[in-house]
Amino acid sequence: MNSSTLINRSIEILAVALNLLYTLYYLNGNSWCYLFGVLGPLALMVLCYRKQLYAEPVLQLFYIALAAYGFYNTPDVWQTTHWPFSAHLPLLIVGAMVSAATGFLLSKYTIAKLPYPDSVVTVFAIIGTWLMVNYVHESWLYLVAINALSIVIYVKRRLYIGAVMFVIYLAMSADGYFEFNWFVL
Repeated sequence: MNSSTLINRSIEILAVALNLLYTLYYLNGNSWCYLFGVLGPLALMVLCYRKQLYAEPVLQLFYIALAAYGFYNTPDVWQTTHWPFSAHLPLLIVGAMVSAATGFLLSKYTIAKLPYPDSVVTVFAIIGTWLMVNYVHESWLYLVAINALSIVIYVKRRLYIGAVMFVIYLAMSADGYFEFNWFVL
């Protein structure tokens, strides 16, 4: 294993551990999640840039900002709200349009390896995470879809540890939506 691969693997393991801690603590209503919500994305941002996933580091910056917002916005009692589908429809339409536009730009002006899937993940993960830190229960459905697509992207980029993280995230997202309590501390 060369030094670049070793560095990437180490960053990947650190990012996975920190990001999983964020979701685990969030699922358990613990505001310490927001510390991991900053540290995990920092590590993943570096890794994705090194692996030429150029939209993904932007997503990690949004995650850091959303973690700070989430910490500031944390109520004394974590209670989710439910939005009807009609409230989500504009988010879905705008998200699809922005994903298509950024995918086109990445494919035309960068050497991004997976510009359209990378764009979809980036745009809808921002939307889903924004809903999450605003305690909208349906955010978990966005995250189920994003985590499933992220598994494919990470396998294609040979980031297998990250792909395993997204498999666990997929289970955590299902747990968050259906409230199975699989990840109770």
